[in-house]
Amino acid sequence: MNIIDKYLSKVENVLAGGCLIAATALAVFAVLLRNITGDVLFWSEEAVIYLIIFSTFFGAVVALRHNDHVAVDIMPTLLKGKAKKFFVVLGGLATLVYAGFIAYLSWALITEPFSRTTITPALKLPLWVVELSLAVGMTLFFIRAAEMTVRALRTPAAELDKDVLAEEAAAVGIAVEDIAIVEDGRDRANRADGNDGGDRLGDGETDEKGDDR
Repeated sequence: MNIIDKYLSKVENVLAGGCLIAATALAVFAVLLRNITGDVLFWSEEAVIYLIIFSTFFGAVVALRHNDHVAVDIMPTLLKGKAKKFFVVLGGLATLVYAGFIAYLSWALITEPFSRTTITPALKLPLWVVELSLAVGMTLFFIRAAEMTVRALRTPAAELDKDVLAEEAAAVGIAVEDIAIVEDGRDRANRADGNDGGDRLGDGETDEKGDDR
């Protein structure tokens, strides 16, 4: 699994990063060319849009690899051991079903006559070339989800437990000790005095000195 993860990560990084770099370089070049020589690359805007679309779907796979997608993980966070592993694997299987279904529909869309006969306005590319972004992206998404699910199945339940507080602290760049609740002796004394009724109002009211009014 480590070898699969290694090469799959390289493919994801190259595709996502390459498309984004190409879109940025093309946009900068088109602007400089227009301002320096007055020439306009009429197809540059369309090409940049398509490159960003490709980068978005490939980037979604990278986000999945780092668990950066928005997720509701209340149950896996509260549970531990085998119960937590069950929900982690269940989430992976749900992701597999979703990614597989979308990938299947995406490849089916490419075979439609509309995708093969329609061309883009500026680049004059067949529409299926643009639709490859979704098909290839979701296929890689499915493969990555499968790799993560198998890894979760092979990982002992004890290793899946994590310190949620420590992870939240690390996310904002602080240590757990910095957010630990430490009571000051004076605060505890004031709280104790308040519980004794020294400053309560109502029945049997007392003033600041504790004398009955």
